[in-house]
Amino acid sequence: MEWYSSGANPQYGSGAYAYSAPPTASGGYGHGSFDDEPPLLEELGIDIGAILRSTKAILLHQMRSPALDALDFGGALVFLLALGGLHLLMGRVHFGVILGWSVAQSVVVYFVANQVASNDGSGQRGLDLYSCCCVTGYGMVPLILVNLALLLVPRGPASVALSAAGALWSALTAAKVLARMSPALQDARWLMLYPCTLMYGSFALLGVY
Repeated sequence: MEWYSSGANPQYGSGAYAYSAPPTASGGYGHGSFDDEPPLLEELGIDIGAILRSTKAILLHQMRSPALDALDFGGALVFLLALGGLHLLMGRVHFGVILGWSVAQSVVVYFVANQVASNDGSGQRGLDLYSCCCVTGYGMVPLILVNLALLLVPRGPASVALSAAGALWSALTAAKVLARMSPALQDARWLMLYPCTLMYGSFALLGVY
């Protein structure tokens, strides 16, 4: 049995094996693979500029601002986490409570808003659940300022009054934003103020007690 053929004349020189050079940055798939990637916040759908414009419109009560036409869920989630962070500075871990209550109360607001819109008789559509969740999160902005002040105010009648004012401010803002998003709610904004007051009042109680 022959294991090799002597006529094959194998050569074991330096050029016997050829290795292809790896692709360089100037050609091939390696060029611009990271430079062309969009920023992480853009991939997550978080627009910092839009969040700041919407926050300014809510704080200044500019209900005609085009920044309130399309609120994003990323900003709403940021404000919910900010409220939970302020509670954490007060010595209370309420992240799960805040997120859970926000979802449940957004469903309630969604149900009430669509019931009111269906009884309007104009045939205009109500709101979807996504928009209600966004309004719930952005409506937390006044409460965030109140909880920031509660870090410096001792617990007592002053903190209770401050929390009540913040809850009313948030509820009024949310009711007006809901009415702006759905024309069917224009004449029922004061009716929408009732569930919004209950919603933000519960969050205000978390910051006081």
